[in-house]
Amino acid sequence: MNRKEYPIFVTAGNADEKLNHIMHNKYLSTCYDNLSNITGSLVTFGFSFSDNDTHIITAINRACKFDKEKRTKLLSIYIGVFSDSDLASLKKMENQFACKVSYYNARTADIW
Repeated sequence: MNRKEYPIFVTAGNADEKLNHIMHNKYLSTCYDNLSNITGSLVTFGFSFSDNDTHIITAINRACKFDKEKRTKLLSIYIGVFSDSDLASLKKMENQFACKVSYYNARTADIW
């Protein structure tokens, strides 16, 4: 920040607007493409997966598809939850994911 360098991210808009913004930025589109091609397991922390984030679920689901060439795919996602209401909201959308979904208590996770 002291060097006038700031992170690039998208915070406003619906999922389509966010994806449009992502696709018009080389750095963000590269990150999105990389997310669409991850393998193994994904751990999320502090991400809500709200209605405005369906483009992220789409990228995750692309990674869940078996790649015949690489013989790999994303197998599971672990989502950190902070409250019972967070868990209830996530459980309602769990069927939108194409891989196994597990939850962990983000309040007790010692991630740093």
